[in-house]
This record gives sequence, C-alpha cells and structure tokens, in this order.
Amino acid sequence: MTFRKLCISTLSLIVLLGLWFMQSKAYSYPSSFDDMSMSPVYVASSNESLDTSTAEAPIAAAVELATTTYKVSRGDTLFKIAKSFEIAVDDLISANAISNPNQLTVGQSLTIPSVSLASTSSETQPKIIKKVINTTLTAYTAGFESTGKKASHPTYGITYSGIKAKEGRTIAVDPAVIPLGSTVFIEGIGIRKAEDIGSAIRGSRIDVFMNDLGQAQEFGVKKNVKVYVLDRETV
Repeated sequence: MTFRKLCISTLSLIVLLGLWFMQSKAYSYPSSFDDMSMSPVYVASSNESLDTSTAEAPIAAAVELATTTYKVSRGDTLFKIAKSFEIAVDDLISANAISNPNQLTVGQSLTIPSVSLASTSSETQPKIIKKVINTTLTAYTAGFESTGKKASHPTYGITYSGIKAKEGRTIAVDPAVIPLGSTVFIEGIGIRKAEDIGSAIRGSRIDVFMNDLGQAQEFGVKKNVKVYVLDRETV
C-alpha cells in the first residue's frame, strides 16, 4: 500500500515538473532592458465583407466651375452670346432657365457657365461682362520708338487720359470700340484698364503698355485674343 502511494506521488511530481517546464518555455523573458520594447499589435477587422477596392480608390478633387455674368447689349442674340463665350446655346438657355430664346432684354443679366476671369487683385466681387471681342495685341512703351517722345518731353509717359502709364494696368485702345476708362480682362494677360489711345490703334487692336523696350518688341503681335469688357458697376 505504501509502495503504491509512493508511485502515485512520484508520478504526480513528474507531471507537475513537466507542466512547469512547458510553461517556462512558452514565455521567453527578455535578456536585457533593450529587448523590453513591445512589438506592434495587428488587429484583424471583424467585418469580412469590407471591399478593399473602395479603400484603395483615389479621392477625386471636386472642381466647381466658375460662372460669370454677361449684360445683354442691343443686337445681342443667344447664338451670338454663346459663340462669343464658346459655349453651347443649350447650355446658356439651361443656365438661365430661358423659356423663350427669342426674347432678350437690353441690360438683362445672363449667367455664363464655365467661364473664369482670374484677377490679380484681391477683389472677390463677381465680374459682369458687357462685351466680348477678338482682338490683335501689340505692346508699346513710353519711349520715342512708340510715342515719338523723348524723356525730356513734358508729357513723356503720360497717357491720353492724363495719368502716367503703368505696366500691368495701362492699355491703349480705339475709344470707338472700347471706351476710355473701361476695365477689361485679356486672356493670357489679365485685368487691364483703357487709359491711352494711339494713331495706329484702330478697331479691335489693343496696345499693352510695358516699361522695357526689349520686352515690348519680344511681345510681338498676338492675333485672335479674346477680350472681355467689364461693366463699370463691378470694377
């Protein structure tokens, strides 16, 4: 009887030692403090139906089309206006909810979709367009080559409007086409003001003022440039 108890006790001790040995191998203690940093933990999503293609799809940037207002002038038609802005007549009708395309009123404001008039100024006020014309651009300076005046001349650098010409602002126009004092937006150039005239500036031609003669000569002649004449009320 005693022998059996001894065998059972010995066997139990062996089993306990075996369990203790297995547990000590299951967890490895760090050998130094450098090894005590925790490893990253990864958690699997519980939603097995997740569409990975949605997560990987790029986010498209939302671009809002700019709009501009055009003020109807005498003789305007929807076809003429749409052609000036290079848009479809149907788009023009849709943007303004026009029920009768044959009835336009002088001074009526029309929304022109997808036209952006970028300005270098800080103004955020919408621009109202009075007229759209295709022009030929050239450049001039205050010097003798352009005006026939030398620096000693009392009106050297003075425009027809009586103010000093300024690069980035002044243009010379035919007042019969673009009235003096008008503010215009020139595609590829920006906002300019009609302050001067010239003997060679006739019809839809525009002379852009520059300070440097070399730059003016390099500017050359640019044809079929679209110019928007802006309403005085919004500039």
